[in-house]
Amino acid sequence: MNSHNYRRNEFSVEKELNIKDDESNFRNFFNNIDDFLFVLDLNGNIIETNNAVTRLLGYTKEELIGKNVLFVHPPEFRDQAQITVGEMISGISESCPIPLISKTNTYIPVETRVYFGNWNGEKSLIGVSRNLSEIAFSESKFHEVFDNSPEIMAISEIDSGIFIDANKIFLNTLGYTKSEIIGKKSSDLKLFQDPLIRSEIVQKINNNITLENENVITQTKNGQLLNFLFSATKIKIQTKEYLLTSASDVTQIKNIEKKLNHNLLQQTLLADISQNLNSLNKIEQKLNDTIELLGKHTNVSRVYIFEDEADGLTTNNTFEWCNESISPQIEELQGIPYEAIPSWKKILNENGKVFSTNIKELPDDLYQILEPQGIKSILVLPLYVKEKFYGFMGFDECVLNKTWEHDEIELLRTISNIISNTFERIIIKKQLSKSKEQLSMAIENTEAGLWDWNIVTGEVYFSDIWLRMLGYDRSEVEPNVSSWEKLVHPDDMPDVEKALNDHLTGKTEFYEATHRLLCKSGAWTWVLDKGKVIERDAHWNPIRAIGTHFNIENQKETELELKRINATKDKFFSIIAHDLRGPIGALMQMIDYINDKEDEISNDVLFSFLKKLKYLTKDTFTLLENLLYWSMESNNELLAEPKIINAKDIIKTNIGLSNYISKSKNQTITAEINDDFFVYADENMVNLIFRNLLSNAMKFTPINGKIKISVIENSQFVQISILDSGGGISKENIEKILSDDNFHTSRGTSNEKGTGLGLKLCKDFIKKNNGAFFIESKIGKGSTFVFTLPKP
Repeated sequence: MNSHNYRRNEFSVEKELNIKDDESNFRNFFNNIDDFLFVLDLNGNIIETNNAVTRLLGYTKEELIGKNVLFVHPPEFRDQAQITVGEMISGISESCPIPLISKTNTYIPVETRVYFGNWNGEKSLIGVSRNLSEIAFSESKFHEVFDNSPEIMAISEIDSGIFIDANKIFLNTLGYTKSEIIGKKSSDLKLFQDPLIRSEIVQKINNNITLENENVITQTKNGQLLNFLFSATKIKIQTKEYLLTSASDVTQIKNIEKKLNHNLLQQTLLADISQNLNSLNKIEQKLNDTIELLGKHTNVSRVYIFEDEADGLTTNNTFEWCNESISPQIEELQGIPYEAIPSWKKILNENGKVFSTNIKELPDDLYQILEPQGIKSILVLPLYVKEKFYGFMGFDECVLNKTWEHDEIELLRTISNIISNTFERIIIKKQLSKSKEQLSMAIENTEAGLWDWNIVTGEVYFSDIWLRMLGYDRSEVEPNVSSWEKLVHPDDMPDVEKALNDHLTGKTEFYEATHRLLCKSGAWTWVLDKGKVIERDAHWNPIRAIGTHFNIENQKETELELKRINATKDKFFSIIAHDLRGPIGALMQMIDYINDKEDEISNDVLFSFLKKLKYLTKDTFTLLENLLYWSMESNNELLAEPKIINAKDIIKTNIGLSNYISKSKNQTITAEINDDFFVYADENMVNLIFRNLLSNAMKFTPINGKIKISVIENSQFVQISILDSGGGISKENIEKILSDDNFHTSRGTSNEKGTGLGLKLCKDFIKKNNGAFFIESKIGKGSTFVFTLPKP
């Protein structure tokens, strides 16, 4: 029977008791109601019971009539029942929760109310005991689930907050006994870190706001703070509403989450510091930023770095960060001698750290220097550079005795290693900078251009001297090996590549090559290129090479000049030994023959010998003259002395002097020159030029051949052409004739010998007189030798 029906029945009972005129209906209702009904006299003795009493308690009416009503209550509750009944009669209590006991000693849960009434015309008490067996069974199941729930659960009054029950896990987790909880408020026990939490929960519940999995921090009996996911709802017990709260202990999860966040913060800190110190640019500022990051992460009072002097006897505070309200000490901590704190370096070297949560526990020499700074606890880690003690990094706490976690100490140890590495890189950079400066000075003194080649990436650093040597600005040469390859003379590249590859593959100890590089001016300059691989990987592949370019242009010019002089000397002696010795020997033989046969030689024979002697003498003179001029030219002793001369006269004179030779080969020489023409040039040189070119034409023109001389004038130059009808000259031989380095010789049509000296002098003398010289020829068609001279 539900509560609504119960109230209705209760009302009906009251109504029926007041209605005397319908006894039959009342009796029927009285005996058929499911609740226990007792009619008592004013002393509490049983006068009448309904059928439910006899049926459920197992007594007969005879066994109960006349007995005090306390008889149907368990003996142990009878005193309390008597008191409660009295309180109900006096109006202090509304009901009595004490159970009934059956004849078989079974306890039956009931809720009993007592009313005044009349029975058979006498004043009486009517006791109505509501049978709560079914409700008790439900409540029993609820309490079984409630008490054995894996979640923390409690029941409290909504308005007052007084606990009326708490389950086992609640008591075990928070450390209370049930007697310490029941009748107390959460504020009495200081369960919530925020005292307003419960009132906020009640407000949400009263406003029908779902409260589920709210994060709440709760304090245990011993003061430990735990994290719970908190839920709450209203429940109804009998006729009254209560607050049922449940919570899952997520402290371990929160701790793991906190640990993960802490680890993430540590990793982020480590990454930030590593990245910050990756470059040595503005390194002092970066080190100050680093210790600031460390100070804010650890929330200590002071973070600092000390660096030792070179002798290792004293140390200096070089970097410092201070938290708010903490006084800096850096100015006072300069030149600190280790002999004043002998334990310091000893502990750092032996233990790897100076560490104490209470500096009073440290050796006295350390306490005496730390205590005036207001330090309560300390952590100091050594810095090593190149395996040598360099200094230390420290963390001071001046407010409280700080407790350090193991993983935090290890993080700071890792960071101290990064800082040690940074100092090592700073030292190496300074040493490298000094070495580079010394090398640069040495290179400056030798005027050598430096190159530094990253073979893996192809990047090349070219020094300022290297750029200056070739006349380039840095922006005009890309810093890569392709730029160098483009500047190397194509003719030199094969030898350069071979020498370079031999060294890169380890066949040679170093690389060396002599080649030409293209200057900005367009000229080629000779360099001595020397270098060496200074870094290779594990597989012996080259990674980096450095080297120099020495400008050897002057040396090369000297070398070429020496080669030219040697060639000139060789040619000179060759002419003396062969070309000059032959004609002079012939002259001597003819003269000896004439002298020996003076009486036997006829006049005709003698005249013939004299003509030959004249020819040989003239030819030898020409050769000697050319040799003399060439010697003077080779020694830069011959200067042009230009003047206005009649070139027509020089041409006619040389044609006349050559008549004997041309007639001997029956050659025809024609000169298409009608008027005088003048040039501004050295007369002797022009005479030699024309004589050699005419002699060359007669030599290579066959018997009965023709030689034509023509002159063309313009406003600035006179062009003189000598055309022969010889066999022609190949393009290759023309290049040799015009070359500065070659003497080209060949036999004439009558087997005449040549030295190549005449044409070389022609080319040089024409140039000295500001003229031009070129050759036009076709094989089998003859050749035309053309030169120009300036007009006055």
